[in-house]
Amino acid sequence: MKVRTLFSCCILVFSGAICVAQVPGEKTNLTATDREAWRKILRWSDELEQQWKRSRIDKDSDQGGLVFYSLGQGKYLVVINVAESSYQPGYIFMHYDQSKSRIPARLLKLKTYERDDDDGHISSQLVAAIEGKPSFDAAKKQLVVYTLGRGTGDCGSLVRYSITPKLTVPIEARVHACFDDYSLGVSDPLRWRKVKRP
Repeated sequence: MKVRTLFSCCILVFSGAICVAQVPGEKTNLTATDREAWRKILRWSDELEQQWKRSRIDKDSDQGGLVFYSLGQGKYLVVINVAESSYQPGYIFMHYDQSKSRIPARLLKLKTYERDDDDGHISSQLVAAIEGKPSFDAAKKQLVVYTLGRGTGDCGSLVRYSITPKLTVPIEARVHACFDDYSLGVSDPLRWRKVKRP
């Protein structure tokens, strides 16, 4: 009986070691190989992964298109490039808690904003994938997404989000319409009008 109990304990310890070994250790300067390893953990879709591979501008690059930002206490915002582009790539965002490795990472949805060129009306929608330029405010632990309405950079949106395990909360949103008259454009997004209740 003791031998059977000892054998069972060894199996459990060995299984736990295998589970821990499956989580990649690196979270910085990630390569395409690191991306493959992390994809097994984070589990974003095959469709998005194929889209990223097809859109690669530099096919010989070993860049992984994956960035981890610490939210504290072993929690991370993961920014995953899913489409390369000349001026505005596509991304998805996931919340990953490494202390709960058996719980899958959660795909986050972001509320985005657009101002109508004619009447100035602001519309919003909740999306999982965005095109834009994400950055991370490490001091405030907030995601900032700058989305260009067009390549000239004179219109679009700038949104700051607070990150929770289940959702993103817009803290501040600025949006500017893409006018036909380019002289009406403002290229500094910090001068765009704020949305009153993001």
